[in-house]
Amino acid sequence: MSRSPTDTLRSEGCTLTGVLSVTGFLKDAVTVIHGPSGCTHHNVSLLHASLAEIDEVQIPCFLSSNIHEEEVIFGGEKALLHALDAAEARDSSLICVVSTCIADTIGDDIAALCSQKRSVPVIHIPGAGFLGGGFSEGIRNALSSLLNLAEADDMRSDDGVLIVGEKNLEYEVEENFREVSCLLSLLDLAPGIRFVRKASVSDCRNIGSAPATILRAPSLQSVGSLLRSRFGMSVIPGFPVGPDGSIRFLEDLGDSLGVDPRPAIRDAEGMVADLYTGFDDLRDTAIRLDCSGADPATVSAARSVLHELRMKEASSGVLLPLPFDPPVGIAGTRRMLHSWRRCLSRA
Repeated sequence: MSRSPTDTLRSEGCTLTGVLSVTGFLKDAVTVIHGPSGCTHHNVSLLHASLAEIDEVQIPCFLSSNIHEEEVIFGGEKALLHALDAAEARDSSLICVVSTCIADTIGDDIAALCSQKRSVPVIHIPGAGFLGGGFSEGIRNALSSLLNLAEADDMRSDDGVLIVGEKNLEYEVEENFREVSCLLSLLDLAPGIRFVRKASVSDCRNIGSAPATILRAPSLQSVGSLLRSRFGMSVIPGFPVGPDGSIRFLEDLGDSLGVDPRPAIRDAEGMVADLYTGFDDLRDTAIRLDCSGADPATVSAARSVLHELRMKEASSGVLLPLPFDPPVGIAGTRRMLHSWRRCLSRA
């Protein structure tokens, strides 16, 4: 075996949670979690708390196969069939079946049960992380599995650029989407299907017609490779990070679609200049960056901003926080600078 329990990524959270953070945002799908009820209860509680933080009040539809000690000994396939019957009765457009560590350990043939003919499609998504994996792998597993819904389409449409893998539990998920939309508009482009954020099963079937795709983060490169090989799409490997990343983003997207990016870049450079002018009061201040546990891309973007504003890193400087996720584009950088200004005003 290529993995052992020592490889398990404990710092990143459960693979199952990563899967559910995707399937829970398909508007007309129901998710069956094949495992003990505790797996479902734990994740519903976790998602409820996370969604409450971003003012989302609707809890995704999850069902549990609710396996017990008897199923662990004799197999849980019968319990899964009961759960699938209950899911089918809900008149959804898709059933996502997510396997848990227990289900994989006892060896239930989940793929075979999912392939049985039903009135709605059933997709199996691996969610066990007991031999490695973590939250990010769960997201990749979910997106890769849901790509099986997509229908081949040789015709490119003008319906917009495909957005892949938005972080549905991220506090600023909509703000980041608006920033990407703003940058796209500079190229006279628009976002299309959001795969998967509040998308329908029908949307998932139509993703192959998009002219290009933008991944939320470089960690989704394997999903981008599938889109490139299957549909011949141009793939932008991540949301832009910081002002410099915004310029590169416009260059890369324009080049990939045969659109002259120079007018858009001039507009973006004006927006960047306005950004720094708006925080001129921070110039020449002595600061320290709190880099503990920060994403390297966040640190790099922050130091680029420090350079532009001539802010000096010093051991006696005011400690400034860094955002958990890298600041997306110009708007994300503005939010970071606002937080710095608040810290400096309290010092």
